[in-house]
Amino acid sequence: MVLRLMKPLLSGSKGLFFFFFVVLFWCSQSIKAQDAATDPSEVRALNSIFQQWDTQAVESWNHSGEPCSGVALSQNDSVFEDPSNNPVIRCDCSFNSNTLCHITRLRVVDLNRRGEVQQELLNLPFLNYLKIDQNFFSGPLAIIGNMFRLEFLSIAFNDFSGPIPKQLGNLKELRMLSLGNNNFSGTLPPELGNLTKLEDLYINRCGLGGDIPSTFANLVQLQTVWASGNAFSGKIPDFVGNNWTKLIELRIQGNSFEGPIPSSFANLTSLNTLKLDRIYNGSSSLGFLRNLKNLHDLDLSFNNLTCTIPSDMFTRDSVKRSFLGNNSLTGAIPNQPSTLHTIDLSYNLLSGDLPSWEDRIPRL
Repeated sequence: MVLRLMKPLLSGSKGLFFFFFVVLFWCSQSIKAQDAATDPSEVRALNSIFQQWDTQAVESWNHSGEPCSGVALSQNDSVFEDPSNNPVIRCDCSFNSNTLCHITRLRVVDLNRRGEVQQELLNLPFLNYLKIDQNFFSGPLAIIGNMFRLEFLSIAFNDFSGPIPKQLGNLKELRMLSLGNNNFSGTLPPELGNLTKLEDLYINRCGLGGDIPSTFANLVQLQTVWASGNAFSGKIPDFVGNNWTKLIELRIQGNSFEGPIPSSFANLTSLNTLKLDRIYNGSSSLGFLRNLKNLHDLDLSFNNLTCTIPSDMFTRDSVKRSFLGNNSLTGAIPNQPSTLHTIDLSYNLLSGDLPSWEDRIPRL
């Protein structure tokens, strides 16, 4: 291995001293972590979980039977997410004067494992991250509602079914919740409105339906919502525009919402991506788009839009893709120069000539 050193920020003996200080500090922390041991009750719990899931630790951690070793000690997310480290845990060895380790993260992804969410997970009381995507896990989820430290929970692409347990509303530290691509039934439990720290919510294609609970007005920290491919119905609540003002990405395609699109969407000024289609029973306009100056990717197909296209619609530097097909848009296509890469205006009631910029669009 070749070590390339950049020109030091400190010169002479001071720079050399600083370099050795950093190396010694890192080495001392590594030695301390290596001398620490995993909580025995957590070792037993992890062994039981892996046995029931028919999986085992990889060579990059669990050295000599000590789970909190090797890459399990790394706090680097790229190391934790490395596909070669799968399954993998992360540990915090700062307890009892750096002699005791607790397991804080568990990832078992795309290993075709079967089984249920095990009761033994409750014996990992310091777990704040659980990701078991892309397997064939099934069975009840209520016990996860007792894992109060969880900040990240992802169980997407599995075989979970039945109602989403209301106990998930107990996980008040959650910042990310991913339930997508499962076989749930019923409606969203109102208790999920207790997750007031939630920033990212993925409930796409998971079998749910019904109205969006009014308690979701409390989810004011949301930045990403994927809720496409379900059977959600009723009107899109005004609180989506009035309360979820930190949204960057909103995808709610392929549901059964009633129109119109709420005018409160004009408050979503941080939106980068908006994908909303198949609104019925009520005509909508594009007026709310005037405030969305950061929009990059727009899809409002199949929404019974009954208005003209705003004159500045295609002149914004931010908008690169715009899908407005299968509506009832009228009037002429604005002739101002466009920076769009892709546009779809098919199956509308537009009139007049094509704009002068149409031959510069890769896909029109």
